[in-house]
Amino acid sequence: MTLARDSWWPAAEGLRPGTRRRARHDCGPGTVLLVSHEAGQYRAWCFRCNDGDSCRAPEPTLAERLERNRRAAGEDLAAASRVVLGDLPGSAVPREWPAAARVWLYRAGLSDEDIGRLGARYDPATGRVFLPVIEGGRVVFWQARSIDGRQPKYLAPSVDKSGLVPRYGTAEDVTLTEDLLSAYKVGRVGEGWCLLGTRAGPGLLAALMARRPTRVNVWLDPDRAGERSAAKLNASLRGFGFTVRNIHSARDPKRHTLAEIKEYLCT
Repeated sequence: MTLARDSWWPAAEGLRPGTRRRARHDCGPGTVLLVSHEAGQYRAWCFRCNDGDSCRAPEPTLAERLERNRRAAGEDLAAASRVVLGDLPGSAVPREWPAAARVWLYRAGLSDEDIGRLGARYDPATGRVFLPVIEGGRVVFWQARSIDGRQPKYLAPSVDKSGLVPRYGTAEDVTLTEDLLSAYKVGRVGEGWCLLGTRAGPGLLAALMARRPTRVNVWLDPDRAGERSAAKLNASLRGFGFTVRNIHSARDPKRHTLAEIKEYLCT
């Protein structure tokens, strides 16, 4: 790659880690230059010149890191206020996302087609992947996961979730999971309902009463918190007359293949 550094550096300088943008290049009109900041590197590619260049990004000073954290916190608050029930920000095309954003979903076994079904988006302004909950064609809730290490790892709007039960797929049995990706993957071979945590709210119980599934599978994450919550949830659901089965697995549901999930559900 032989692209002259001084022809693209000003466009890349100052990009936040995990972000990219299109810019003009001195070879002619149009935003033909793609610059990015990924894995500690500034990268550039000119589609007209069919050439590129890269170099190590400078380490930020302490003052710059503090300012970045302050700005990120403000951007997160702005995100929470602007997309509570509206359209999600950012791009819905995975190939336009930074590698870290795509890899997070690919590691959960999702394809680009799955990402499209979910309606996931990457927002460069906040450095987060947004996962929506859609009812009646409207975004009624979302979770935004950071991919650059910022805290909190997950961001969500401050709305009443007591009646919210994200559901994916259809089956005779209902399977309860902690997170949206696990519920989605279960829904590919069964029917997954997301608790958005580890507790059953009144909305979940009301929905189960109305649905009256053949059986309720409780499949929470295989950590101490998940095991404690599963025991309480099992006892509560049995108290309401449901047939309940607790599923134990070595990994979170989303970390299993569809074939493995199907085997767990059918056992």
